[in-house]
Amino acid sequence: MKAEDIRNIAVIGAGEMGHGIAQAALMAGIPVNLYDTKEEYLDRGVQRIYNSLDKFLMKNKITNQTYEFCKTSLNPTTNLENAVRNVQFVIEAVPEVFEIKKDVFKKLAKSTSSNTILASNTSNMSISEIAKEIEFSNRIVGVHFFNPVVLMKLVEVIRGEQSSDEAMEISYDLCKRLDKVPVRVEKDSPGFIVNRINAPARVYLGSIVDNGYSTPEEIDSYFKKQGDPMGPFELIDYVGADTVYYSSIYRADHLHPDFGPFKSLEEKIKNGELGKKTGKGFYDWSQGRPTIDLTKNTDQIDRYDIQYIKLNEGCKLIEEGIATAKDIDTAMVLGTSDKKGPFETCKDFDADIIINRLNHLADKYNKEIFRPTKLLENNFKSIINVT
Repeated sequence: MKAEDIRNIAVIGAGEMGHGIAQAALMAGIPVNLYDTKEEYLDRGVQRIYNSLDKFLMKNKITNQTYEFCKTSLNPTTNLENAVRNVQFVIEAVPEVFEIKKDVFKKLAKSTSSNTILASNTSNMSISEIAKEIEFSNRIVGVHFFNPVVLMKLVEVIRGEQSSDEAMEISYDLCKRLDKVPVRVEKDSPGFIVNRINAPARVYLGSIVDNGYSTPEEIDSYFKKQGDPMGPFELIDYVGADTVYYSSIYRADHLHPDFGPFKSLEEKIKNGELGKKTGKGFYDWSQGRPTIDLTKNTDQIDRYDIQYIKLNEGCKLIEEGIATAKDIDTAMVLGTSDKKGPFETCKDFDADIIINRLNHLADKYNKEIFRPTKLLENNFKSIINVT
């Protein structure tokens, strides 16, 4: 089978990501069976697709023909077996709880043919663990879309330990068919590319706050003045402090203890202040999006320090055989507000300056994850040339 042979797709979960994935497939001309466990969840997801299509049509971003195709080719259902019957590709987009995902894939394996590709939209969890002990696990891969799916071009295509070359190729090519830009994650690792590289940068910013050098608002003001649409702590509130917290715990358990949640984040969790969803986090969201005081600022951040930290983590991905420098740069540009990837940003910098600065940050904040990798120390320019 090839990507062009895929005639029908099933999306499992009609929530924030699922309904967006379904719409992206519909707009690419592929009929979609959209599944969720309750009618109310399903109806909400379908209505969000319809509302989005209405806006696209009004702004002339889709034709009347595409609009009508999307409406008539969306098949919502609360019957899982009906959802996956006669489809060639299934994308799971259920909540980020391992037990839920594992159970879904067990059911999918029993309800689909051995040739059907089963993909998880997880942003952090191990594809290999999800696929373990499931029949025909070679057809299970990761396809991590970014939110909002219909606007964001990036998709990380992740190879689990059991994933076949064919499953990877079909998934990669299907993403291109959906008008996305896929990047390959050739080895299963927590956070994949974007979330993995952003993780130590968040540790750095959390350390600045925990040490009393700056407040979250001073840091967010700094980033917004640099042109970022949202500061890092406002972003934590937006996606949910609990989501960031549990992702940090997962990386601490599977990568290094330094990735654990910083103290001020732990305090938010303890107090039930989860951000936008609870009305309060690092900011007050009760009146809508918070106002960041741009007269406040911090002199404790050097933006290049963040790029050095991201570069160093990117080198780890290369050392571990997870991704290439080119795909890392592509992912960071398309998946974040970064104008350039870490390798492109640092290509003309002196390696000794970067190495010395990373060692300084490791000592200052007592974080070993900031220490320069051997690849960065010994082969910096050859890494840059890969891009």
